[in-house]
Amino acid sequence: MPPPRIGDTMENKGTIAIGIGALLLMLNGGLAVTGFVDGQIENGVQTLVSEGYDGIDDDGERDYSFDFDEEWLNPSSEKAYFANSITNLEDVLAGSEPVYERLGPFIYYENTTREVIEYDYDEETITYSGYEVFEWCEDCTWEDEMGVSHASVSGDTIVNQVNILWNTQRIGGMGGASGGIFYGETFARSFFAAGMVEFDLSNRAPSIWASNDISTLAADSGGSWLGDMGPEEQILLGSYASSLESSGLDGSMDGDSYDSSVIASIFYEAKDGSGNRISLTDDIGPLVIAGMGAPSDSVTPARAALYGYSGEFQEHMDWAVYSLAATKFAEHGGGAEITNATPKLKQRFLEVSTLNYDLETLDTLLFDDNIGLMGSFEIDGIELPGMVIGLLLPLQLGDYSGVMDAYGIGITEVQKLADYVEPWVGLGITGSPRSFEQVLNGGQSNMDAGDWWHTSFGAADPLAGQYIDIGLNRGSFAGMSDLSMEKSEFILNDPEIGLKSSFPASFMYGELSGLTLPDENGEQVAWDDDYVAELYDIPTDAAKALRDWLANFYFDTVMPTLLTYVSGNTAYTSQPISNWLYGFEDAVNNFFGRFAWQSLETNDTFYGSGYWVDDDPLVNSDGLNDFDDDNDTWVIGISTGDRSVYKMSTAEDTRGQRLAQGYINSDGDQTCDFDYDANGNFIGYDLPCEDGKVYGMTPYLTWRSDHREDATLGLQSAHAGNSDRSLSGTVGGLASATDPFNLNVAGYAIGTSTQGDKVTYKGIEMYEHSVVLDPSNTQIQGKLLGTGTFVDSLPGALPVYLEANIDLKVEPISTAIMYGKAEVIFHLDTRGPGSINPDWSEGSTETMPVFEIHTFSEIDDDAAGNFTAAVTDNMGAWGWTNFGGDAGGALAILHTVIAAMYVISIGLLGYGLSDQAAREQIKGMLGRETDDISDESE
Repeated sequence: MPPPRIGDTMENKGTIAIGIGALLLMLNGGLAVTGFVDGQIENGVQTLVSEGYDGIDDDGERDYSFDFDEEWLNPSSEKAYFANSITNLEDVLAGSEPVYERLGPFIYYENTTREVIEYDYDEETITYSGYEVFEWCEDCTWEDEMGVSHASVSGDTIVNQVNILWNTQRIGGMGGASGGIFYGETFARSFFAAGMVEFDLSNRAPSIWASNDISTLAADSGGSWLGDMGPEEQILLGSYASSLESSGLDGSMDGDSYDSSVIASIFYEAKDGSGNRISLTDDIGPLVIAGMGAPSDSVTPARAALYGYSGEFQEHMDWAVYSLAATKFAEHGGGAEITNATPKLKQRFLEVSTLNYDLETLDTLLFDDNIGLMGSFEIDGIELPGMVIGLLLPLQLGDYSGVMDAYGIGITEVQKLADYVEPWVGLGITGSPRSFEQVLNGGQSNMDAGDWWHTSFGAADPLAGQYIDIGLNRGSFAGMSDLSMEKSEFILNDPEIGLKSSFPASFMYGELSGLTLPDENGEQVAWDDDYVAELYDIPTDAAKALRDWLANFYFDTVMPTLLTYVSGNTAYTSQPISNWLYGFEDAVNNFFGRFAWQSLETNDTFYGSGYWVDDDPLVNSDGLNDFDDDNDTWVIGISTGDRSVYKMSTAEDTRGQRLAQGYINSDGDQTCDFDYDANGNFIGYDLPCEDGKVYGMTPYLTWRSDHREDATLGLQSAHAGNSDRSLSGTVGGLASATDPFNLNVAGYAIGTSTQGDKVTYKGIEMYEHSVVLDPSNTQIQGKLLGTGTFVDSLPGALPVYLEANIDLKVEPISTAIMYGKAEVIFHLDTRGPGSINPDWSEGSTETMPVFEIHTFSEIDDDAAGNFTAAVTDNMGAWGWTNFGGDAGGALAILHTVIAAMYVISIGLLGYGLSDQAAREQIKGMLGRETDDISDESE
């Protein structure tokens, strides 16, 4: 092969230089254009993210504490609350419309404590428990939409708001062995007892004295029921003969008119059909005889039948018997109106109760409106008996000192008083119920308070013949119900559908929703008069009266009055915001023996339930004990329940997502509140389990887990307004920047994000996402109530709707959520129980916001600066100019190589281009092509 020509050599050098330079430049540009460097950075960031979850330390050993360290185990953040407080509470309680004032921000630290229970390397999950402790932040500030900072308002600020428990207490408090209807029955029985006390003082005591006089009269005459009746005959002879003579008859006795057995019956042996002794010498005998009235065509045969006399002249014997009894009864003040001025009041009360009190004490004991045995007072138009407050409730609570204080009597006298009064009420506190002898009222049997109530409830008062104010025939319903005592007792006491069972809640579901509860097939039918009539086998009119009695009278009037009466609570309450949010002791629940502590947010222990014990008190100059900071002990408060447990994915595709949630037995009660088996089947409630056992894990929101859905008889989703309850796919701190994702909104609901624009925030490119919860389909009553029954879905029991407006920004390389701002608003339907689907249009007053929660978090400035220096500044076509920035290391070397390649490529291009220019100059000088020059050279 011949050697190259000089011209060829020159051209090849230039061409090669240009080619190599262009190639290097293209390669270097390609590195940027194709994202080679960016990809390496992205991979590095993603590797760091992955390594932050993989539970592997720097030495490649399995040690999850390396990733889930103190910072993760004990994070702290801030929450700002706002509350709408009623400014005219006294007027509202009197019937006015509320006026609201927005208070806040109340800013609290939310200090979280987590504990890793299990890190499963094979399953790629971590299971951990968590609980929060909230602490009011005095120095914190909250920035509004205008950028204005607002100082934290004290957690001791009083907020006046609706009593969130009130409606469910009205409903749930009706039934049961000690529920509202039981207490209503107690009030009714107490009125019966009050009537019996008055009757005793007015009639029974004088009758006893009259019978004693007659016994003495017979004894003084030498008579006895063991004798031959001679003296007793003589006692009646005068009256009998006088009656005969006044009629123009011979005063001698007709042998057929009477004999000794008749006289014995009248004086000693007479009984009514119920076995009550009613002779002249028995306690109630004179009262029976005098109470029947003077002889007449109707009275005489009835009295003669009771006492055993008959014949042609029975009318005259009846006059003799009546005159003796009525005279003695009247002599002792029988039938007197009982007031504090009634003659022989002390003696009357002593006779019937064995208690001897002065008139001042008796005045309080008998006539005081609030506590008197015969007193009464009104609350919201309902009359209540005084003896309930003064005697019965203290007795039920074992509060003997309360009775002593109320009446000013001694401890030994309390039992005597109870032994006299309580059997008339018939609650069984001190003994068997005492019966009223209906022969005293023209009847034929005995009647205790229970019989009286069961008769009066569905028909007329058997004693007074009128309808009682707290029965089915009240007001405009008078005459619509004429039920037997047995039927009324069934309606009240049947264990399945009786009003003193748990059935009133089901009854009220029908009244508030217009439908029955679902049957075993999930079917519901209309709840109406016909249905209730068939349910209890009563006439339709009686069913109509019964429905109105329970729903409009008892639920709307009696229960609020009763709850206020026994606890002091009302439909509204005033308490510090700290108590509102984190714990308060409810007086109604306390009275009915239920767990009393409640909260809106879940603190580790109920706020205010702990207390200090002064182990070594110091004595101040004022003589009062004070706490020595070095010698006092804090007694841990009442637990809000077992702590939550979460299972989170650490796998690549679902990293940071919550997979399941449950509880750990942490409150020391040796009980798991409920649980599922390994196949996800619900086992039951209140199961024995050891401390620290994880239980109840489900892939759903806890308040909408399978067993809670079943407990509401399938009503929960429809009532909540949505069927979104699965935790699957709900993100944690990581999320897709370019795809929608699901977000668990504080355990209340599941929201789906909407992707927005790509923005630069703190120098970092991020994608905006928004999560919006529409309150019209986010009813959270079931979470707030948590009864685990259909009451959670009872219309209007606690009609709170959740609105959420959440803004997020997601960095696409790390997939980290670097910005979050949330506004959560709790709206209350103000229309009351039974109301659903409120009007949400602008200007509507059917709902109002009652509480707000505002949270905000973002990547801090230092972290943002570190991220841009390590990642953002090193990416893109000119990222190499940062020469690795703060990232340094391999990235700095790569960027140096890229820079060197740029320099070399540009140099080669320059050389090649200059060589080409020289050739063009030579060509111009010789006037011929380079090839010719090459030829000449040869």
